[in-house]
Amino acid sequence: MFTEMPKMFQEMLAHIISALPSIMTAIVIFIVFLFIAKSATSFVYRVAKMHPPQRQPIFYLLATISRISILLIGVITALGSAGVNVSALVASLGLSGLALSFASKDAFSNLLAGIMVLFYQPFKIGDIIEVGLLKGEVVKMSLRYTHLISEQKEILIPNSTLLTNNITIHKS
Repeated sequence: MFTEMPKMFQEMLAHIISALPSIMTAIVIFIVFLFIAKSATSFVYRVAKMHPPQRQPIFYLLATISRISILLIGVITALGSAGVNVSALVASLGLSGLALSFASKDAFSNLLAGIMVLFYQPFKIGDIIEVGLLKGEVVKMSLRYTHLISEQKEILIPNSTLLTNNITIHKS
């Protein structure tokens, strides 16, 4: 057994050396995608600073989504260039995304509704709005909730509620 160990190490070393060019290529590819992701993120942040503060969360979300997407594509491309069969990985990512979207349906609906509220701005900070039985002054708008103040109480209204109910707006 001990006499076979040097031969086994030699074979392992030969295998590592033969795989080294594809591993180095994969590392270079990933570094390029990392640079692209950082550049895209900083570009979106610069664009966000040119817009009013209430629209900036949309851009920050866009920056995060683009960074994650670019890095994910980079990892898959790098693994593919290293000789890894990525078709099973891509299929499992698709199924995981589908399962995640079903599991967090309410969070996604609030997030998408928040993007629509921030983008279309049917009301602004300082306006008094009524949604169902709730009424208050808009003090903050985020991706998930619109924050109201009413009679010294803070009310958080999920943005999906704003899209599915009638809103009465009293402009300030």
